[in-house]
Amino acid sequence: MLTYTVKEHGAFLFARTVGADARRSLEEQVVANAPVALLTIDFGGVEAMTNSFVDEFLGKVYLSLAAGDLPTSTVQLTGLNEETRDGVTVCLERRKQIAVDGDTNELLGDAALLSDTWAAARRLGNFRAAQLADELTISLPNANNRLKKLVEAGALYRERGAGPERGGKEFTYRLASDAEAR
Repeated sequence: MLTYTVKEHGAFLFARTVGADARRSLEEQVVANAPVALLTIDFGGVEAMTNSFVDEFLGKVYLSLAAGDLPTSTVQLTGLNEETRDGVTVCLERRKQIAVDGDTNELLGDAALLSDTWAAARRLGNFRAAQLADELTISLPNANNRLKKLVEAGALYRERGAGPERGGKEFTYRLASDAEAR
């Protein structure tokens, strides 16, 4: 478990250069503490951020997560106030990304299509894709596509299990709080 405190860079954050410095600092800490089961990005004490800071910092962190370039399983954001939450939401929506607000356990960003999936994942806690598909009455490929997006965003932890009898891969999924306990 690792908590990265964004306020170390100031209470009022602006400019891409400051965002790039913050992102590099976060990435260095994650690599130094790898593997990280749960990364908490704490915005507590940050009063405001410009869109350029948020995009350079958080937008690119989530690109690295989706690409598998950061050795962390799950990510949550905490300490967001109304102002900073709006900035994060705008950035994530523009980039078609999602994040988990660890204080409210809600999805932020481009989450409209995944809100029911996230709610079902929270109800199930520890599950397989087939269980989610049954819960939402959707196809297994659709469930897998939705789960992939949640894993790429660090909202869920995925662990490979024993393959099904007929071959192929089978994974179990857990929430960030459950991954932290392991």
